[in-house]
Amino acid sequence: MTAETPGEGKRSVPSPGRPRDGRIDAAIITATRELILETGYSALSLSAIAARAGTTTAAIYRRWAGKAQLVHEAVLSAEEIPTSDGSGDIHTDIRALVETVREMFDNPEVRMALPGLIADTVADPQVHSMMITRLAGNLATFESRFGQERRDDDQLPMLAEVVAGTAIFRILIRRDAALDDAWVDEMTELITERWPSGRTT
Repeated sequence: MTAETPGEGKRSVPSPGRPRDGRIDAAIITATRELILETGYSALSLSAIAARAGTTTAAIYRRWAGKAQLVHEAVLSAEEIPTSDGSGDIHTDIRALVETVREMFDNPEVRMALPGLIADTVADPQVHSMMITRLAGNLATFESRFGQERRDDDQLPMLAEVVAGTAIFRILIRRDAALDDAWVDEMTELITERWPSGRTT
């Protein structure tokens, strides 16, 4: 097994050098996803990831500042989740928001990583910014559909915070709790009760 780099898990600044090899990047991401499912977040080490990927911890540190940043990139997709244009029907639009949140969080790697990753995210401003940016990229599209604006310097509209926060809390409290169609239905009905007309304004 590849030896641990001193200070593993602590934030460092990747050093400049020759261009990154995309094959190594992919191997590290794959190894991270596999080991998250095998060991969980807390027991995950960069040396184990390096060994599984066939590389070194130094190569990982050239690409990511530490474990939290790597796991964040490995389990939370950077791609924006496609959503339909606002329909004008509040029930349909809120269901689309809830389904988008489910797609973001309902996979085994996210469920295994989320408790530890959130703790490390709070302590690392860089990873925290990355997480909020990814959430905002997928959820801010719903802002104008419900006549809401962001409060002060918030990066997400309140309704998006409510839905995402509920999903995260559910996973933290019960790792095996389903984010299934029944959950989507119940969340949608709970939220749309405040719009009795069923139409946006």
